[in-house]
Amino acid sequence: MRYTDKENMLRVFRHEIPEGLPHLLMDGTHFLAPQNGIHERPTGGKGGTDWFGVKWSYIEGDLAPVPDSTVPPVCDDICDWETQIHFPDMEAWDWEEAARIDHVAELDREHKMIYTSSLSGFFERLHMLLGFEEALCALVTDPEAVAAYLDRMVEFKKAQLTKIKQYYNPDVLNFHDDYGTQRGLFFSPETWRTLFKPRLKQIVDHCHGLGMIFELHSCGKIEEIVPDIAEIGTDCLQCMDINDVAALKKKTGKSMAYGVSPDFQKYAAGLATGEMTEEDIRREVYAEYMELSEGGNYYPFINPPFTKMDTAIWEAHLEADAELRRRQEEAK
Repeated sequence: MRYTDKENMLRVFRHEIPEGLPHLLMDGTHFLAPQNGIHERPTGGKGGTDWFGVKWSYIEGDLAPVPDSTVPPVCDDICDWETQIHFPDMEAWDWEEAARIDHVAELDREHKMIYTSSLSGFFERLHMLLGFEEALCALVTDPEAVAAYLDRMVEFKKAQLTKIKQYYNPDVLNFHDDYGTQRGLFFSPETWRTLFKPRLKQIVDHCHGLGMIFELHSCGKIEEIVPDIAEIGTDCLQCMDINDVAALKKKTGKSMAYGVSPDFQKYAAGLATGEMTEEDIRREVYAEYMELSEGGNYYPFINPPFTKMDTAIWEAHLEADAELRRRQEEAK
């Protein structure tokens, strides 16, 4: 059977074996992330103020804006979060206008899987509001206050996701919350399991109740908590290949798919210093694709072929996709 690009991508999220090696930039996906009709970040990919009052700065040439660390935080003490943090009213937001801005009525739902996002998850929003150092300290010094803030954030996110379902109706909801550096978690696994895991499960359950596939985007080396992420019902984890994804797939089995970005920093640095060639990248990434695609539950999270590095990664995908399709035909 020949699946459409939409059907093929959905097979990954539904833990079925796809044809070849689909990814989100193929014709079967409408990638509506981030949205410009809601203000989790300043719109247009530039600086500005988001709907929590956090100021963002943008330097020309950067990939995205970042919270402006040169201005005082919205909240200077997590114990005062109830008076200092003002949650946007999802009922008062003009969702019809948001959908118009994002051209939702024009989406080709017959041929495309609709993929959108909820940015600034629990830990991300915490450090945006307090500043990074203060947020990390609060996890240790005032976990009860953090827990109370997180409970309120759960209700806010549930309300937001309900509106996204009503006005955007995506197939897949990508929920952002980065938990790690390139060496390990920002905090102990026990802290994550106590403060974040049960609240993230509420979001997963809410998404499923609304009929949306739940994908968690989380950068960093987060191997220690990946089995927990699968345990709470996450359909797919979008992560980096600095994690041992092959080993993690064996641990989590068929319960969770993985959208994995190749080691962009390694390859960009290798090209810049002359330590790697484009052929080196193609060969290394191809091997990764073939290893991680075994048994399904995987797609590569890659960029359009704009740079030499991205072109090499893209070409490795084309080669792996063709080889996997060839093997599948032979197996029939």
